[in-house]
Amino acid sequence: MSQSPSHRPSVLSVLNRQGLWPVLACSVLAMALLGYRLDVSQRASFAFLAWNLFLAWAPYGFALAARLEMTRGQGRSWLLAPLALGWLALFPNAPYIVTDFIHLRERPGVPLWFDAGLLALFAATGWLLGLLSLEVWKQWLEARWGRVRAWTFVGVISLLCGYGIYLGRVERWNSWHVLTRPGHLLSAIGAHLTEPLSFPLLPALTLCFAVLLPLSYLAFEALVSRMRCRRVAG
Repeated sequence: MSQSPSHRPSVLSVLNRQGLWPVLACSVLAMALLGYRLDVSQRASFAFLAWNLFLAWAPYGFALAARLEMTRGQGRSWLLAPLALGWLALFPNAPYIVTDFIHLRERPGVPLWFDAGLLALFAATGWLLGLLSLEVWKQWLEARWGRVRAWTFVGVISLLCGYGIYLGRVERWNSWHVLTRPGHLLSAIGAHLTEPLSFPLLPALTLCFAVLLPLSYLAFEALVSRMRCRRVAG
């Protein structure tokens, strides 16, 4: 059922509800600390975090665009479908930053604790971007299909995300290879499906994120629900 123009939320209120300002503040702080580190060390170590954070913002951007479209209440699936596909292809980029901890080690000019905090901030921001973008689709599906099917969606997406992180971290595939090297990518996926145990890290890494994502989203959803209840009560 469509909403009348007078009852539709404004763009600003949608952005507020989808956590834009907190995640933007985290991103600005993360980039400021990264800039400080690059300036102090005079080395390019961890410069890749800026690009990874940009990629983590991509699925969130798709989700925000979809959320704004949903608020119009016109059910234009021809617009939501490409946004959903773009989000799905890019979603693993958000939690992927957690795996950047493999780069943590003693480096000249900067204490280890600073690099640990820097990586933690980028990883937390990426993870939050992922949860915020997942919330958009989960809420939309729950309103139409019910809570059980919506949570099934979360489980399936988490499994696919874990696999996507494996493709990126271990086999070094990128999101854009879906368009630039589709044949090679499909060949690799086929090998993974037919002989998954031939790739030692594939089951463990995939299942790890397939479990961590739903658990963290469950805690996230409970926290958001509690905050919204307090606002209504207040």
